[in-house]
Amino acid sequence: MRWTPLTVAERQLAYIWGGLALALVALKPLWPIIDPFVWPCLFHSITGVPCPSCGATRSVLALLDGDLPGAVAFNPLVFAATVGFVLGGVIAPLWAWRRGTAPRLDRPLPRWIRAAIVAAILLNWVWLIIYL
Repeated sequence: MRWTPLTVAERQLAYIWGGLALALVALKPLWPIIDPFVWPCLFHSITGVPCPSCGATRSVLALLDGDLPGAVAFNPLVFAATVGFVLGGVIAPLWAWRRGTAPRLDRPLPRWIRAAIVAAILLNWVWLIIYL
């Protein structure tokens, strides 16, 4: 892995990321209005088994309400991704503004990392099947 300066497109993406993270948090009061229009999970409706992303909306809403245990319970992987998205949305624009560098992978991710990602998704799905 090597570190290189950010391109113009990457800096723009960092600012967009920051704007979207800010919008997610700032528009939190509108979620109760939008919530009735969110479709139920088609996979869960047909099979009775939650899909790997079931509980995502409820997890994000619980997190925005400050209910950390509830957000984790609804979908642990979505909880982690949402926290990462919001934190990244704070850090990325600052990093781009300071003209930071970005890591570049010289080769694909090692097999063990890819296997760990698949295992995390499967464990999350098992959690959802047991919990939901």
